[in-house]
Amino acid sequence: MNKAKTTYRTFLLFLTLLVVSGFAKLALADEQSAHLARGAEIFAANCASCHGPAGSPDADSPLVQSLGVMPANFSDALFNSREPASTWKMVVTHGGAEMGFSEMMPAFGASLSEQDIDAVLAHIKTLGGEHDYPDGELNLFLPIRTKKAFPEDEWVWKQRYTGQDGDNSWKNTLEYEFRIGQRGQGIMEVTHEVKGSQSEFGHFEPGFKYVLKHDRRAGFILTGAAQVGVPLNSGANWEFLPYLAFGKILSSNWTLQGSGRLKFDLEDSDGSSAEFASIVHWVHTDRGRAVFPALEVVAEVPFERGAGPDRKAAVQWSVLPQARIGLNKRGNIALNAGVELPLNDRDRYDWRAYVYFIWDFADGGLFDGW
Repeated sequence: MNKAKTTYRTFLLFLTLLVVSGFAKLALADEQSAHLARGAEIFAANCASCHGPAGSPDADSPLVQSLGVMPANFSDALFNSREPASTWKMVVTHGGAEMGFSEMMPAFGASLSEQDIDAVLAHIKTLGGEHDYPDGELNLFLPIRTKKAFPEDEWVWKQRYTGQDGDNSWKNTLEYEFRIGQRGQGIMEVTHEVKGSQSEFGHFEPGFKYVLKHDRRAGFILTGAAQVGVPLNSGANWEFLPYLAFGKILSSNWTLQGSGRLKFDLEDSDGSSAEFASIVHWVHTDRGRAVFPALEVVAEVPFERGAGPDRKAAVQWSVLPQARIGLNKRGNIALNAGVELPLNDRDRYDWRAYVYFIWDFADGGLFDGW
């Protein structure tokens, strides 16, 4: 009898929770619907005259022609998805000029509340229609060693200086990245090294990156990629370089990225290795022109460790404090600088200095947004 009562009470509790959960979901859906409706109303009153009622500006409109610049086309799914809402919020609140865009875009911070601005941005995000582009919220900063998950349209020039008891060297890498479809990205990379009086190209590394999973609500993105190292000098070997990379938004001010890469030397297995890296960024402002500090940890695993006194550690650890420095107001032109320090196997090198120059050309030219 007691067992039957317990089962009955458990069933009633489960049924009550199910009903409450259902009502809560309905209430949330109604709230979101009202939020979007409010955003549509604000957009129609304040934005549609320039950007068009459906987010697509009319190039033949006398008003648009008088602006001297074409307003943003929110109906373009790629454009709509590319930027995080936080960047648009800065533009809507403070005006276009504040973020390196057209001064014809007015500031609405004085006439609209923060809730109203959030509502209109939520509505704008719907104007791109149904698509599978990863959301711009997941476009985290490019680290030095950790592979980035988000697909980009950008040029990156990387320079690394290695100090090692006077036997110092430079490595330069030029990388071109370009979007392919909704989830893909092509990669073209060329390396060049200088050591003493010897100067030569290393590898040409074409590749492809594909977003395996992206979830804006969870703040998570996962990518798989592979590159082929084509030797450009007689001392270099063919290589195959597959990797996985993820990005995770931890909070409004902190992001986490990580990657695992394998390097297969196709001509000498002793040169093969694995590399694991992870980085935490402090994102303290939505402004592009700012300094964003980060700490990166790298673990390299050589497949062939050698023998005797020169035997390599099973895992070679290093730490790499760094900072992204936004150069223009948009933040699409930036530097990333850092110093890598070995934590073990210190015969590898004394220290390494890195400088990256990053140009996200999809967000403007080299001379835009200053």
